[in-house]
Amino acid sequence: MTSYRVLASLSCLFLALASARADWTPRVQVSGPEVRVNDVLVLRVRMPLGGIQPAERARVGAERLRELTKAGLAPAEVRVDIESETHYRMEKRTVTKMVTRTVTRRIKKKRRKVKVEVPVKVTQNVRVAFEIETEARLMARGKVLALATPAEAKGVGQPKPSVLVESWAGSLRRALAIPGVALSAEGVIVPWTEKRVLKLSGAARGPVTLQRQSGEGSAIEAQFDPKAGTVTLTGKSVGRDVLVVTREGATTRVDVAVQPYAVTVQAPQPVVLTGRGVEGEKVAKLVLASARAALLPLAGASVKIETEIGAVPPPASGKSLTVPLAISASGPEMLPVRQSLKVPVVTRTLPTQETNALLFSNNPERIKESQTLYLARLSMGLARLLYHHQNGVGQHLWFVAELINDSDQPSRVQVLGTDAGPVRDTVWVGYRAASDFLTAYKSNSGMILELPAHSRVAFQAIRFPVELTLSGLFQLRLLSGSAPLVRVGADKIGDPASPGETLRAYPLSDAFQTFVREAEQQSSHIYPKPRISLTSRHSVGGRWGVVSIGRAPLTNTNNQALEGNYGVFYDVTINLENPTSSPADIKVIFEPAGGLAGAVFLIDGKRVEIPRTNLPVETTLATFRLAPGEKRSVPLLTLPLSGSNYPINLYIR
Repeated sequence: MTSYRVLASLSCLFLALASARADWTPRVQVSGPEVRVNDVLVLRVRMPLGGIQPAERARVGAERLRELTKAGLAPAEVRVDIESETHYRMEKRTVTKMVTRTVTRRIKKKRRKVKVEVPVKVTQNVRVAFEIETEARLMARGKVLALATPAEAKGVGQPKPSVLVESWAGSLRRALAIPGVALSAEGVIVPWTEKRVLKLSGAARGPVTLQRQSGEGSAIEAQFDPKAGTVTLTGKSVGRDVLVVTREGATTRVDVAVQPYAVTVQAPQPVVLTGRGVEGEKVAKLVLASARAALLPLAGASVKIETEIGAVPPPASGKSLTVPLAISASGPEMLPVRQSLKVPVVTRTLPTQETNALLFSNNPERIKESQTLYLARLSMGLARLLYHHQNGVGQHLWFVAELINDSDQPSRVQVLGTDAGPVRDTVWVGYRAASDFLTAYKSNSGMILELPAHSRVAFQAIRFPVELTLSGLFQLRLLSGSAPLVRVGADKIGDPASPGETLRAYPLSDAFQTFVREAEQQSSHIYPKPRISLTSRHSVGGRWGVVSIGRAPLTNTNNQALEGNYGVFYDVTINLENPTSSPADIKVIFEPAGGLAGAVFLIDGKRVEIPRTNLPVETTLATFRLAPGEKRSVPLLTLPLSGSNYPINLYIR
């Protein structure tokens, strides 16, 4: 007879509930053939054994279990023992045997008969041993709590006794792991003068005793609600305390800290938008900026906006909405804050206006030192700002695009547009910035920034790593007050004279105002009326139409030429006609005539984008089918992209 011991693995629940003290004795109950521990059904005896009825078998097992639980029986001490017998049966097996055969071999040039041993497969009866379980026992500390026979296992649909007893063992381990008393938290922070509720659980029953270890002058007040099964903690004063909960001999404790809130949350300022359809991702950034400005953390606190916003659809003109955000804050000896913050978003209507000038910041394109890259006053009222720079300094920089109000009166400026990067791909970064700007420009979508007197507000501020490129396109429109300065700068990381955050007003220092007065004349790249209108005609069967973009440069009052016309809008009208008697397709084809380039087009109201391409590739932008005798006028809008090689050609054929 052979004995096999099967040890079950421990549940991770055993460690998690180790807070209950060892003087708690689990409740063992027997009802007829059923044994329960801590109100959990552990086993049900179904058959008599050796003349002992099921109810008596259950009672004996329960008595033994009570003795063991009083002695501190742990779930890991529950095991299953299996008894089995060895039986034999005859089975037909195919085996390999060696037999002697006479064969002919060539030996010394003569053929001779010799005997050799060769393997042969044969079928024969073989006596095979196998094990049959005779019983399985539920054991703990050497004592038998219950056992099952093959007949009992078969009666409950189990293939063998060990499977049935393993289910008993698992139930017993889980029941023993239930603590006498437990709270829903081992530690809790309670706001001063506020309450926190903990759920009381466990197998113990009866009266509950609450005791504070600090005694007199406790930081908390505790109350137990027997109906709800909860303990309510009230913060009486800032400090720490320990609450001990006792029930039916079982105890647990909770560490309590009464602390102030880590952050004060103010009502956020509304995000003011303009235009017919503001880009959802842009609205999300403005909402986050407004939310951050509304949070006033204590010194040393860490504040986080938990909600991830992908896009916020703007409200209709004249309407408003609110964006809820979940925020959190924490810090040493502070109460963590988690709450919802609602940021208003308002859309106002502004009439469209023609851009009066292009502010072109590209000199130097590759930055060699930290410096102000561009500075010009928004005296023209409405301007387009283009910047495209690469960090060649050898260390990280702090890139800033900002508005500076050096007057005694506040100003209000509409800002629309965006930038892209920093990345290594100089073509892609220009394409991305122009693509996003075109979306904002066509919908006149942007934000209205308030500039207090003698202040500066960055509408872009970003870390600028080495050898990467930034490219941006913005429209700046003065709505009220004095014309501010527009500054693009590559500042040193941590420079206190540089704005550290976007959309936040910083006061102007005396030294910076002096710098502004001296540096204003340095930037001369201001190009008036950055818009060019062209017309192309094409007739089916005639010569191809050709439109060149970025070939004839604009000049400014200083006779500086804007080679490539980067940032200049091209309005192209393509007049098509089909004088034939058959339908015909006319294509608009893009050719990167200057080399590697990207492009963005609005053709007949539809957007077509080419992130990057090069010769000899030609791309079909649009195809128009004209009926016999049909005439059609197709509008096309585009602009040369920073980082690309212009001019480019459009063929109509």
